[in-house]
Amino acid sequence: MKIICPTCNKTYQIQDDKFSSPRAKATCKNCGGIIVIEAPGAVRAEGSEESLPRRRQAIPSPDGNAILVGILDDFPQLRQIPSDRVALKEILSPDKKGRYKTRKNKLKVKILMAVSEVMDKALKHGERVVRIGKGTAYYPAELFLGNGWLTMMYNHYAILATDQRLLFLNINSRMKRTTHYLFQILYEDIEKVKRGMLGSLVFLRKRSKRRVFTNVSRHMSRELKDFIAEKAANFTGPPREVLENICPSCFVPLEKGLTVCPTCRASFKEPKKASLRSLVLPGLGDLYLGHRALGTLELVGSVLVWTYALTLIMYGQREGLFVALFVLIFYNGMDGILTYFMAKKGYMLA
Repeated sequence: MKIICPTCNKTYQIQDDKFSSPRAKATCKNCGGIIVIEAPGAVRAEGSEESLPRRRQAIPSPDGNAILVGILDDFPQLRQIPSDRVALKEILSPDKKGRYKTRKNKLKVKILMAVSEVMDKALKHGERVVRIGKGTAYYPAELFLGNGWLTMMYNHYAILATDQRLLFLNINSRMKRTTHYLFQILYEDIEKVKRGMLGSLVFLRKRSKRRVFTNVSRHMSRELKDFIAEKAANFTGPPREVLENICPSCFVPLEKGLTVCPTCRASFKEPKKASLRSLVLPGLGDLYLGHRALGTLELVGSVLVWTYALTLIMYGQREGLFVALFVLIFYNGMDGILTYFMAKKGYMLA
């Protein structure tokens, strides 16, 4: 008897003497769907609601197609992401009822969709994303420099743990798209990874400075920590050169301090130019870097400071004038330093 699954069209050959009743049920090993077999071999899909949980919980074939079908049913937007680039079956996990549409998975899917276009270009040939997360890069210097707390809106990163390295893609605070910086950390450079307080993920490295990411979801930080620790401990092969920054045009790892990519000849925005703009008028440097919200706020602050200074000059108040000039120099100087620091965090296309 020839049996065809009405869901995935998988064909099976079954001996007639295997069935003693005129009607029987079987589970498709390819997609997990329920097949109802009726004499003389008619096939139809079980359409009742009770068949859906069985389909979700069906034991898949070795290639895991049943799991992938369940994931794509709940998140059809993931169909645009090639399965050979992202290990969806390892990143997303079902709940106790076999459902994938959970709060945890929704967050992961949102991150994947935000970085999908850049991720596909940044991944090397044969490289796959196996774990995913999202965190905020912690830079103490930014918090120390006056309005540094405003820069936190530009420090959100998607954390992609692939089978070869860690990729960090800068995303906006609403997790809708990628923005500026991207860099990598090699597994062989990781001495230890640990979870800290308030959802932080800390990377202690052998040849580079440590990296700290805060506001990482507990379940994501746990999954990332276990996976990264295993990859770092089991790394074999000669150590590679530690090149952290990545060209945002051709996605080749680069040394620091370049103004032009030696591979694709793309030009980068320069920290000195950004800093000089902020020294002249705070906000101009951030606008140059593409930080529109931060640059606009700083420009408003600059206008207020300059208005105060000019008012004192007009009324001839010398004592107040010195105070205004000190505030002006301090404000411009701090913003110049902060802008320089932000520009050096990674390469940005000019």
